[in-house]
Amino acid sequence: MAMVQIILNGIKKEIPENTTLDKLLSNMELPKFFVVEKNMNIVYKENFSNEILKNGDNIEVATFCGGG
Repeated sequence: MAMVQIILNGIKKEIPENTTLDKLLSNMELPKFFVVEKNMNIVYKENFSNEILKNGDNIEVATFCGGG
C-alpha cells in the first residue's frame, strides 16, 4: 500500500494513501469539542469524510479547555 506524508500538529507522520480526515481522527482520543485545520483552512465536521489527505498536507487539531 502506498503511503503519504502529512504533518499532524507539527509532527511528520506517514499514513496510507487515500486516508480521509475522518479516518485519521478516529485513531485519536479527542474531547467532545475540537477544531481541525487543513493547510490553514478550517474543515467542518460534516466534511471530514470527504477530505482525502494528500502528501504534504498540514493538519492541526486544536482542543478547547476551560479555566477560571
